[in-house]
Order: sequence, then structure tokens, then C-alpha cells
Amino acid sequence: MNRRWTGLLLAGVTALGLFTGCGSEKKGAPAAQEKAPAAAQAKGPLTLEYTYNKKEGMASNQMAAWIEDKDGKVVRTLFATKFTAQGGYKKREQALPVWVKKSGLAQLDKAKVDALTKATPQSGKVTAAWDGKDDSGKTAPDGTYRLVVEATLYMDSDALYTGTFQKGGKEQTLDMKASLTKEPEKKENKDLITGVKAVYRP
Repeated sequence: MNRRWTGLLLAGVTALGLFTGCGSEKKGAPAAQEKAPAAAQAKGPLTLEYTYNKKEGMASNQMAAWIEDKDGKVVRTLFATKFTAQGGYKKREQALPVWVKKSGLAQLDKAKVDALTKATPQSGKVTAAWDGKDDSGKTAPDGTYRLVVEATLYMDSDALYTGTFQKGGKEQTLDMKASLTKEPEKKENKDLITGVKAVYRP
């Protein structure tokens, strides 16, 4: 009888350990939604590519990319990370401040926000594309446009990458100029995104 109860007790402890993850040093598989932005699957004349290096802790890992016209008006948001887009900007005003203001996020309806919201990707290469349409689904007229990529590195340290191109023009490799609001307090966060490249192919 004692052996029987001892066996049951050991089995119970083992099951509890498996359930809680105790005794396992391996990290679980990433959640299904933690993939590169779905915008990466979009096709269009403009393609964006960069390398994302995930950082630990809060107040970082926020990214957005959008197309704006020559007057600085947002034509199409390619993607914005979930925390900021779905209300996080109210809790943390430093998160993607340029995109939040320019996109008029506070006035956007839920369906539109859901359409542009993407999960934070895994570390590695991230790609996205613009199909040449505006946020209403209409084809944007030919002319001068600007691609903007914003990354909140840490707290109020924000990086912007911008490049101008001519929609309807010949093939162009965008000159993505980088600017920084301030050096991040966590120096290791400075490489949150690197190797930002964009090409327009009519």
C-alpha cells in the first residue's frame, strides 16, 4: 500500500512539474502570432527590408512603417506593432510618437486599426511592401512619396528612417536617411533595427 501511494505521489509531482514548466530549461516555442508582420506578404512596387534585433524589457520593440505624400500626409500605414496601435500609446506616450500623431490613430476606427496592427516579429529579417494604394484601397496617383520607418529604441529615444521616391517613375533604390531623437539610455538598444533598405520597382 505504501509503495502504491508513494508511486501516485511521485506521478503527481512529475505531472505538476510538466504542467508548470519546472525542471525544463528549454524555452517554449514562440507564440504563433509572433511572426514577421503580415504586411511582409503584401506585393507591390515598393519593398522594405530591415533586420530586427529584439530587446528585453519594456519601453522598446515598437515599430511602424508608412507612406506619406510630399506634404507629409499619411497615405498608407504598412504596419504598426500591436502594443502601440491597440492603445499602448495612451499608457506610454513615447511609443512611436511620430506615427501616432501623423496617422491620427486616436480617431481611427477599430477595423482600420486591426488591419494595420502586426505582432512584434521574431528577431531577424523583416520585409514589407506597399501595393501603391491608399488607406481607403484606392490607387494613389503618381508623384513624390516618402517611406518612413519609425522605431522606439528605448523610452523617449526614437529612430526615424526616411526615403523619397517617385511613384510612376523608373526603378529606384531609396536613400534611407536615419535620424535619432536622442541616444537611448540602454546603448544596446541602438541596434534595434539595422540595415534598412527599400526599392521601388514600377
